[in-house]
Order: sequence, then structure tokens, then C-alpha cells
Amino acid sequence: MHNKGKGIVCITFISFYFILGMFSQTTPKFTFNKTHLTIKDEFNLSNNLKVYRGQIPQEELDPMHPILGTIQIDKAELRFTPLVPFGWNQEYTLIYKNTIEYFILEIPEVYDYLKVKAIYPSAKSLPSNLLKWYVQFSHPINEVHVYDYIRFINSQGDTLSRTILSLENALVSEDGKLLTVWIEPGRQKRDLIPNKQLGPVFEKDAMYQLIVQKDIKDRQGVSMQKDFTHSFQITNADRIQPNISSFKILPPEHNNNLVIYFEEPMDYGSTINNFKIINSEKKEIHGEWQLTNNESTLIFTPKYSWKKGVYQVLIDSSLEDLAGNNLNRLFDSEVSISDIQQLLIEYKLEFIIH
Repeated sequence: MHNKGKGIVCITFISFYFILGMFSQTTPKFTFNKTHLTIKDEFNLSNNLKVYRGQIPQEELDPMHPILGTIQIDKAELRFTPLVPFGWNQEYTLIYKNTIEYFILEIPEVYDYLKVKAIYPSAKSLPSNLLKWYVQFSHPINEVHVYDYIRFINSQGDTLSRTILSLENALVSEDGKLLTVWIEPGRQKRDLIPNKQLGPVFEKDAMYQLIVQKDIKDRQGVSMQKDFTHSFQITNADRIQPNISSFKILPPEHNNNLVIYFEEPMDYGSTINNFKIINSEKKEIHGEWQLTNNESTLIFTPKYSWKKGVYQVLIDSSLEDLAGNNLNRLFDSEVSISDIQQLLIEYKLEFIIH
């Protein structure tokens, strides 16, 4: 049982004995938790202990590989520490001498389940040539086959096919909480074979839902408790490049924040990562960027108070809108040598604090 005062893990045992040769053996005392299992017995033969992932019948054990770990023996106690901690709600099979044991670590009542905290773009009306989504989770996710848990459905409830670029190595942020989901570029970019054969993923004026299925897991192997659903409608394709001349800056005169307004929603990932501020001495001003108002307003909060002077906002040319159009070229256009050369261009905006 749970013992909240002492933090003891609740563990379920399913045990039975089997006969080797002409005799059976009494079950030793087992204890388990997240990081190790302990056996108290007068005969501690480490080569007789193996642990397998899953509940595996005796007759199916031979071809299976035990999980890796280390064994320590101290007097009448043997401790097995797995290389990767035991997973919550994951079944295991333990073989010790002539005994087979099945065990599972139950999820604690106070467990902080994985949730979707935000999704970008967050607007309800989106261009038909939308290129990327970003899913922000409450804590790090298990990246294995993660795209299998993302799907789109139409207003009839049918799952769309060939929608996501399912990468072998998932595009996940360093902290493991932000997942990038590419809509298949070959269908979204005109004149490519997938686009000609299948058309774009989304149709104008149609309603869709993005579903993050509850089966997606965190790094502890625990799933979400319910599906996450985001509804949106498709509008015209966006085939106009962002232009910094349309960006409006509100200098931080009476507050601590710099605010930049865009004329359209911008791509979350490229916006957060492609802005920086320097002072007149070319030193970077550190702080936090936040994209709000359906990703059409960028707010910068400096780590320290502003000082009087001239500042520049430096913008990388790879800044994109929702359709993948950047400051140099349209996503639909062919890449030229001049486009490659322009990748080195850094766009600038200026503001003064009096």
C-alpha cells in the first residue's frame, strides 16, 4: 500500500513457483522500488538472478534478453540496480534460483501526469499551406515513435492520411518538452509530385482537429490521462513574405518590456529563436522572449533593467510565417544562389530609450 508519510512505493506482486528437477524452493523475501530490487536470502547466488521487461511465461524466456543492471551482495542481502530505472505501470519478470516472479510498480496517487500545455499556432483560422505545429508539454516526453500519437481528423471524423513528416529522430527541444510537427512539405509545396498527386493536406474552408492521443508517454513511461484536441478552420494559402517594414516596435518607456507587433501570426519556433537585442556597444541584452496574441505579438523581458541608449533588434533571415515563407523567399519558390547568399543577411530594427 501507499504510505505517504514514508514515501513507500506501492507494488503489486503476482508470484508462483515452478519445479526444476525433482524439487521446489521457498520464495525469498523481495522488495522493489523505482531504482532497485532487493532479495533477502541465505543463499545469494548472483548468477541465478535475471530480470526481464514484461510478463513472460517460463516457456518463452529462453530467447529473451534480460535487462541490464548491476548486482551487489551484502551479507544476506542481494540488490539489483537496473541501468534504466524501472518504469511506472510496467510489468517485469524476475527469475531467481528456482522461482519466477512477476511484479509491477503502480503509479503513485500523487503522480504529475503528462499534459499538453500549449499548441502553436494557437489561432483558430490558419492558411491552407500551413507548414509546422509545435506541441508544448508539461514535462519531457518519450521520443520513441512519438509522431504515431499525433493525427488530424476532418469534420466527418475521418483521420487524414499522409499528413505528418514522421522523422526517425523526433524534433524535440533540449528540455524534452516542445515537439515540432512538420506537415508533409511535399504536399504543401506546389509542383512537387506528392502535391500534384494528392493535393495539399488541408482544404480551404474546411474544419479540422489536431489530436494528441493520450497514449503518448513521458520519460517515465506513463501516458497522458486523456486525448488533447485542438480545432481549427482553413483559409486561403499564404504566399506573401514577411516584411520587417511592417513590424511595429513599442519601446519600453513606461514598463520593462519591449513589444514587437507583426501584421500576421508568425511561426513559433523560428520567431523565438531568431531575435536578439544588442546595445550601442554591440553587447547582447539577455532576457526572455514570449510570443503571444495568436503568435502575432512578441514580448521581450530583459534580465536586468534597461539603460538609456540606442538599441538594435537583430532578426535572422530564417524568420518564418505560418506557411514557411521567410524574410528572403517564399516557401514555394525555387532556391537560387542569391537566396543562399542572403541567408547570411541579418535584418535590423532600432529603438531608443531616453
